[in-house]
Amino acid sequence: MANADNSPVTFWRASERFEGLVTGFHRFRLGLPSAVPFRDVFFPSFATIRFAIEDARPWSMRLGARRFDMPFASFAGPTDVAGWVEAQGGAVVGLGLRAQGWARLFGGDLSAYANRVVPLSTLDIGADALLDKLDGCEHPPAVFERWLDCLLAARRTVDPRLTRLEALIADAATARIETLAEELDLTARQLGTLSRRNFGFTPKVLLRRRRFLRALSVTLDAAPEESGGLLAEAGYWDRSHFLRDAHLFLGCSIREFRQRRGPLHALVMQTRAEVLGAPV
Repeated sequence: MANADNSPVTFWRASERFEGLVTGFHRFRLGLPSAVPFRDVFFPSFATIRFAIEDARPWSMRLGARRFDMPFASFAGPTDVAGWVEAQGGAVVGLGLRAQGWARLFGGDLSAYANRVVPLSTLDIGADALLDKLDGCEHPPAVFERWLDCLLAARRTVDPRLTRLEALIADAATARIETLAEELDLTARQLGTLSRRNFGFTPKVLLRRRRFLRALSVTLDAAPEESGGLLAEAGYWDRSHFLRDAHLFLGCSIREFRQRRGPLHALVMQTRAEVLGAPV
């Protein structure tokens, strides 16, 4: 069933009590003629929970060499590769799950889900009931926030250093793993364990991914004469340095990425920035 708002891309901020737990809520409508497959891309990102609604049809996502048939209620772990999507229509609603959100809502070793997709029921037996509510015209943020409140009632213990680690990783001024370890008074091994368990990846991957996405977001549609300075500001020595990371995180060149990204990608980036701020 459809909601009254027919916008192709919608983002909503979460209530203040969920600050630091989720990135916000979103809905993408994939309205295309039935004979035309929808193709687009998701950037490497936090873990994501999504539900297919509104006369949903099967859809898939390729992460690196692996292709996943997406469950209608899915949990996609954190990714360090782009997610190439193919669908036949319908809509998806969901939320991005920050490191603290993972620790408080589910817990466990998030690296086990890195670059993987599993049914959300793997983590929450109430996933199908939640899908029914979202597909029944209820306002997605209201449904999600009731669900989050129920999960938070479990009051899982969270490492107090996690808040600081997330802030340091997000800070563009943090360029060295040694800085993270010194700030948190951790050995390199302890830092790696904390990072993999709650972010899904090593600190080195997280810092490199953040730098690349920050550079990509400001240069993707920039004029060629501006890109050199923007890349330097993001922490790259030169364009070849940036292009190596493009192949690592996107699986293709920047030119090919521009050609392959689909009709919603630019709109998603713009709308998200307006409502939630830049993703990196």
